[in-house]
Amino acid sequence: MSASAPQHAHSVMHCNLNTVDGARAAGFVMALFGLDPRMRSVSTDDDSTSMGMGKSTASVTTFCYDRRGPRAVPAVEFVDWRRPVTQPAEAGMRPSAFVALGYRVASLSRLEDRLTTLGLTGEPAAGGLRVRGAARPGLTITDPDGVTIEVVEIPPAGTDPAGGLISHERVRCSDLARSLAWYGSIGWTERARGIDDGVPWASLVLPEDPTFSLELEERAGSGDGAPRRANTQGLYRIALAVEDVREAHAALVRESGVPVPEPLFIPMPDTPTGGFTVLFLADPDGAVVELVERPRSEVRRPLEPR
Repeated sequence: MSASAPQHAHSVMHCNLNTVDGARAAGFVMALFGLDPRMRSVSTDDDSTSMGMGKSTASVTTFCYDRRGPRAVPAVEFVDWRRPVTQPAEAGMRPSAFVALGYRVASLSRLEDRLTTLGLTGEPAAGGLRVRGAARPGLTITDPDGVTIEVVEIPPAGTDPAGGLISHERVRCSDLARSLAWYGSIGWTERARGIDDGVPWASLVLPEDPTFSLELEERAGSGDGAPRRANTQGLYRIALAVEDVREAHAALVRESGVPVPEPLFIPMPDTPTGGFTVLFLADPDGAVVELVERPRSEVRRPLEPR
């Protein structure tokens, strides 16, 4: 299968985080990492049946970018559900496959000084955090919605701006080989793979987007429990750009041999884009992966890893 297969993603668009207080959630990453809320969309009456949420929902969505800017890097998408409101995970519900959102900084000591100034604390990661195949100095922080934030120290490239840069997302799976095959079918490739303390892991990247990695870890029972609802608090889904969603859908139908949901248009009339054509998929453990129609000409990812 060639790298230009229509179902292959070329860029990571955003990582979704459902929050009970959008202003507080965005303010946290703004204060800590210098992220910028570049786009905001207010929905008052959306049909969200495709997400299992009913025909009339309301939400406020804020997209925050690091200082490299929109189109150049993924965003963190904070969704503050208003109708129905964002709900905490319930007993018996499947744990989120997305277990941590990752940033990188040039200096952990400077970040720790910043945490102290803000009255926050971080937990040093004994032995480091493995990102893109290397164990790197790191620490974890808990955000206002209880989400684990991983921060790793990586020397900056010459053109990197100051502040925290969006780096990776950690994903749990029940069968690493099965998940690698699934993510490979939509364009992800292995950068590194191994076993740490008996836990198999793999680091995946999109060949056309060196700004971000998926860090998969095999954990038993990852797909157990009732599916999470789309308004469950915390990390919920990841969005990837493809050239043409309908062509991607047709290719997935041909090659998978199983039913694939139909694409749909998500209106965002109060934003410059007006909305997006999307396709909601689920990985083998139920993690929601959204393919978004966003041509390569509308993003500008660097040619070298950053």
